[in-house]
Amino acid sequence: MKVQRFVLLMLIVTILSVFGGIAKAQQEKPCNIDTFGESDALDAAQQWASLVSQADIVGLERFLDDKYMHIHATALVESKAQFIEAFKNGSRKYDPIKIEGAKARIFDNSAVVTGKFNLKVFARGKTIEGVNRFGLVIVKTKQGIQVASFQATAIPQPK
Repeated sequence: MKVQRFVLLMLIVTILSVFGGIAKAQQEKPCNIDTFGESDALDAAQQWASLVSQADIVGLERFLDDKYMHIHATALVESKAQFIEAFKNGSRKYDPIKIEGAKARIFDNSAVVTGKFNLKVFARGKTIEGVNRFGLVIVKTKQGIQVASFQATAIPQPK
């Protein structure tokens, strides 16, 4: 009888330990649906490039955060509204943007993506071409993943 009680007690302790360990592991690991990772950030950068290249006004309205700031390699700074207006009125048109060497650094629900791209854009009555480095700040908001900021820096061409 004492042996049966001992075996039963050991079985209960073992079961509680296993379930306790599972519960602790679940608390330490966030659920996949809530994670924001490197691939999400890199995908967002590619989506940004595609929307800008296609002058997709509806897509940009959704994908750019309301506080979006666009800093061009020419030092022109535009808000979300100003950036999108240039597509609406036809004063700016980009050739397809192909991002190269992109890297993402993740900070909780945000990321900084850096890389470079070849630029060809018609803006302010002239064509601008060159290679730029860029930085994108991507955030996970209640509306989903959005771009909060973009900044480009022209890479000087050898003379």
